[in-house]
Amino acid sequence: MAVIRVGLVGLTSIKPDGLGPHAWAVFALLPVFLHSPDYELVALCNSSLESARRAIEAHGLPSSVKAYGNPEDLAKDPDVDLIVISVRVGKHFEIAKPALLEGKKVFVEWPLGASTEEAETLTALAREKNIKTIVGVQARADPLLLKVREIIQSGKLGRITSAHALGSTSSLPSHFWFNGMDYYQDIKSGGNLYHINFAHFLDSFTYVLGDFETLQSDLKTEITEIPVMRDDGTLTEPMKKNTPDHALVQGRLKSGAVASIAYRWCDLHEAVGNVGVRWTISGTGGELEITTDQGQWQMNPPDRKLKLKIRGKPEEDIDFSVADAGFVQNMESFGQNSGRILDAFAQGDQAVYADFSSATQTHKLLDEILKKSGHES
Repeated sequence: MAVIRVGLVGLTSIKPDGLGPHAWAVFALLPVFLHSPDYELVALCNSSLESARRAIEAHGLPSSVKAYGNPEDLAKDPDVDLIVISVRVGKHFEIAKPALLEGKKVFVEWPLGASTEEAETLTALAREKNIKTIVGVQARADPLLLKVREIIQSGKLGRITSAHALGSTSSLPSHFWFNGMDYYQDIKSGGNLYHINFAHFLDSFTYVLGDFETLQSDLKTEITEIPVMRDDGTLTEPMKKNTPDHALVQGRLKSGAVASIAYRWCDLHEAVGNVGVRWTISGTGGELEITTDQGQWQMNPPDRKLKLKIRGKPEEDIDFSVADAGFVQNMESFGQNSGRILDAFAQGDQAVYADFSSATQTHKLLDEILKKSGHES
């Protein structure tokens, strides 16, 4: 198999201290392209040529890595096979479209677009040109989720009758927001706690259990104003916020099972028992319970448990560990699922990653939940 030559968009020259703004490409993507035998980083593209050059220097990348200051030039590079987009969602469409027009494979971090219309346009273009695509809903490759899916598909639980999840978005502060990320406060931006954090779990829920046949929803904005922390640590005057802090979805799945998801915004370490997600899946033959500690669902929280209770038998703890590729093992834990979906993409294992078409279905479901809740949109 030929090595996939990568053009990465959005790698900062600043080396972040922990997981904050601009850190994702540094910790969750760059290690894959530097250490996986299936990928080679050949180009960087940022908002300016100088910015791309600074990033190459800051990360000690080989002199052979090319620098670009606009996505059109990157898309025309014949030495690039895959363009990887890790920038704010409002820029996804304008970067992905020229890449698709030039016939490049494309990876876009979730959300695929700032709106469902953008996602549908990109999906149609990729389909028209028969281009392989991938979207960063990385929990689909999480060993925990894959084990849950395996148990359900094995029939051990019998016919699934219900699934209920209580979760929280808990790795983000509730009393201030980050400089340069004020778009998170606007529901129309497409990049906020609802469209990103809640959506990652929603995608996992339907990936394992299938789509909703009918649903009801209620979204509530608890915090209506929030200040932004400047680079010097001081806070701005509070800005308006209309994104929901609570999301409740309930209904019936196409399988016939009843289902509910209740998500809330909760400060880190403030949940009882430090539980971030508690998800129970019941069937005619038994029940599964998934629990994780606080943190973002898709980022591989460290303390996670999977319990199985088959009717008439003792409850058991299920081992979901796997033998990851070496480069994945050496990544920061919160970035490992990104390594796993990119490994699956290289191997052609589409069962464990989302393409544009699949991701667009999650966009549509988010729209339906928003519409039925009557929340401002």
